[in-house]
Amino acid sequence: MSDEERPLGFLQLCAERRFHRAVMEAFERETGLKEDEYWIEARAGGAPSWADNTKTARNAHGNGARLMGWAAHGDICLGFPGESDAALRQRLEKVARRRANEFPRATHVMLFAVPEGVEVTRLGRR
Repeated sequence: MSDEERPLGFLQLCAERRFHRAVMEAFERETGLKEDEYWIEARAGGAPSWADNTKTARNAHGNGARLMGWAAHGDICLGFPGESDAALRQRLEKVARRRANEFPRATHVMLFAVPEGVEVTRLGRR
């Protein structure tokens, strides 16, 4: 399969050492992408920490990313100190739905990590 034919993706996640790899693996399982078939962007707080879509997300989408993941985690996030898991999950859902509207040609996946595993919700195309 040529580079133009293979599916590509983008994943925005938290840089938290306890969860970043589990989130990446869950994204790969959900989308069927290999580790070299998607771009990543990470910082404390994950997807909810960016107020707007980013240059990296726009570049990835412009270069063929049609499977886009938006991730965060519970169990104490240093990007949002003191927030409960429920509040963090709510932040993630809000931003994931906003990004789905901003990138309507892509399929969107929301990933929320906790110590027990990664919850995956496919938002689909808008």
